[in-house]
Parts: sequence; C-alpha cells; structure tokens
Amino acid sequence: AVLKPEEMAFLQKTARIKRYERQEGIYAQGQRALRVFFVLKGVVKIAVQSDKKDVVKYVVEPGNIFGESCVMGELFRCDFAYAMQNDTELLELDSNAVLYLMRHNFAFAQSLLHLLGKRMRQTEARLERVVLKDSRSRILEFLRQMGVEQGRQVGMETLVKHDLTHQDIADITGTSRQMVTAVLNQLKRSNILHFTRKKILFRDLNALPLCDN
Repeated sequence: AVLKPEEMAFLQKTARIKRYERQEGIYAQGQRALRVFFVLKGVVKIAVQSDKKDVVKYVVEPGNIFGESCVMGELFRCDFAYAMQNDTELLELDSNAVLYLMRHNFAFAQSLLHLLGKRMRQTEARLERVVLKDSRSRILEFLRQMGVEQGRQVGMETLVKHDLTHQDIADITGTSRQMVTAVLNQLKRSNILHFTRKKILFRDLNALPLCDN
C-alpha cells in the first residue's frame, strides 16, 4: 500500500464524506482551493465558464480524483465542479494534510504526480486533436475512448452508461451539438451503435475508426 496505517489515520482525521445531488455545485470558479476530492459514487463534471457558457474540461468517474491542483500551488479554483448524478458521493481531503503526506511519503507524492501528468497528457492530446483533426474525427475518437475506458462487455457488444448531453460531447470535442447529433444518428443508421439519453451501445467498437472513410 502507498500509505501506512498511521498515515491513513492521519488523513482520515481531516477527511469527510459528502453527498451531492444532480447539478449541485461542489466548488466554484474563483473559490479558494482547499480540498482534494475522490469520487466514491456518481459522476462529476469539471468545466470553465467562457462568454457566459459552460465549457466542459473533463468528466470524473468513480475511483478517480479531482481538484488536486490545490496541492500543486493553485490558490483559487480556475474551473468549477458539479455532480452529474443524484447521490454522488465524494471523499473530501484537506489539502494541507495531503501536502504533509506528499512531503513525507515519496510513493504517495509520486502517485499524485503521475495522475497529474496523465491528466496533462490527456489535455495536450485533446488540444492536438482540435488543431489537427476535423470535427467528425474528434467525435469518433471521443466515442471510441468512452467505449474503451467506460464500456462494459455485453456479449459481443459494449455498453456505456453516461450522463453527457450532446452539448457536453460537443464542448469536450470542440465541435457543435448539431455535428454530434449528426454523427451519432449516422452511426445509428449504420447499425454501429445505438444510443439513448443515458446509454450508448456499441455494436462493434473496433468499427468506429473506419467510419470516417
């Protein structure tokens, strides 16, 4: 284990478990950055506001953390977070306690830095896609990534449960809601996937890269 029993006990002294309902804010843009969050249940959306519009940066699933930039020197939140599902459950950790453990436990610090590095690489890859790939290709790649990372095998098919609207997908991929709807409808007509408001069923996940030809 990365943390020793006494370190776990120290962290738990300042930790709390809190539940949020759908659309309930977790922290606001410009708010003091004082806690690191671990998603126990539900889904959290991280976004920024630009020109009075919410732009989604990424979505956090159970088993992942967010808000960790406060232990990397961020004093005020540069984005905001809110729950996407009812009964979203978070473990909230005091940033000073996390910093203390990072100073005294190299493996713990390394794991957090690895996570931050992974998120930075994902952001760079997303920016690269926006610059180098057309809208359709970006949507197809995002859908494939959803299937690989969040999908559950159902026979020969892949099922993804999610809470993203077409506008959310458009914000993440740097496209338009109309383009997302058009691509999904075309894939549905081609029997490559079927979708509802909260589910996408991929008939053949490996066929997605070929759809752009």
